[in-house]
Amino acid sequence: MKNRTVAYWLLSINAINLITLVAYPYMLIISFYMFASSNTDDYILEYIAAGVLATYPVPVLASFTCWAFYKNYKFKAALMMANLILVWVAVLLLAALASTLI
Repeated sequence: MKNRTVAYWLLSINAINLITLVAYPYMLIISFYMFASSNTDDYILEYIAAGVLATYPVPVLASFTCWAFYKNYKFKAALMMANLILVWVAVLLLAALASTLI
């Protein structure tokens, strides 16, 4: 191994990402109920949240490209690619927070 610490971090992050894909179909089906429980006529935040949930597998699958960066000794880039999923989670949390404030 080139860098054991980075390799262990990448393995654990990718394992967590794969575990979250198990619950993905259930969360996608449940996301359609967001529109039924809304009290406002403005559905923009609900569309953002549904879009983020619909595209969730994209960053999970893109996070596996971290091993290409690891192979080329670009450890910081590998860790950034492995944590790409956090962008989707942050957008989802911000949309949920904004919908509760409105």
